[in-house]
Amino acid sequence: MPKGHNKEVSRTSGSGIESVRDARDISNILSILDSYQIKTRPFGANISGENSYKRAERICAALHIMTNHISEGEPLRSIIRNKSIELLTIILELRSGLRTSASEKGQSALAIIRELISLVRLLAVSGFLSISNANALTEALDELGSLIVVSQRSTLAEQLTISREDFVPSPSSQVSVPRVERPSVSQRRTQPTQARDISQESPPQTPQGLSSRSERVMEILKLGGVLGIKDVSSNLPQYSEKMVQRELAGLVEQGKVHKIGSKRWSRYQLVQ
Repeated sequence: MPKGHNKEVSRTSGSGIESVRDARDISNILSILDSYQIKTRPFGANISGENSYKRAERICAALHIMTNHISEGEPLRSIIRNKSIELLTIILELRSGLRTSASEKGQSALAIIRELISLVRLLAVSGFLSISNANALTEALDELGSLIVVSQRSTLAEQLTISREDFVPSPSSQVSVPRVERPSVSQRRTQPTQARDISQESPPQTPQGLSSRSERVMEILKLGGVLGIKDVSSNLPQYSEKMVQRELAGLVEQGKVHKIGSKRWSRYQLVQ
């Protein structure tokens, strides 16, 4: 266990079992997964496969950390570690079949995810893992399963591109704040203070004036041609349908996207 890592002693049966104190404590260890931009891309332009693999990689690493204190003779330790590695292998094998809902490999991945959820719960019941850590891992595994299911429904999943920006905001996407001179004492006395409405603030803009969400929406339309809101939303599972609808409305207002039809029959395409 790395030096300085926070721990807590389990009181189950007085065994002196040590476990990671909180799921957030492993963030420094998992940061190694973000410390270098991997150039080897077996998924090619398949954004769904790449995204699923990255999540599975982090879950696998977390499971190894969480079971590091367990005796090597305990069956749960070896089973969980082997299953997590098997999950990585199966997701790699989804490179060409992620869009097929009846994919045998896809169903196998979901089965392993469900089994790992049960095994994590067994760790908690057995006193090897805290309830909070078990809940965090269960939620992460369940979200991975949902991502795989949504990806199988996506018609453009294998044509999209992904970068590390999907996980960590890049400096180029941050809004620069202009320097404002502070008012004098007399001005502060005479001018009322206005509260900042955070809810009305715009999302980070790119140098071209478009938010990262808008750029992804435009990329979908570029690949798919004329699409409805549900078509665009199904290819962006990280955003809600209402959020996609707002982005499309904004792009229409900016003259970058053309709206065809109205209400439920609305379709959208890039302005040529």
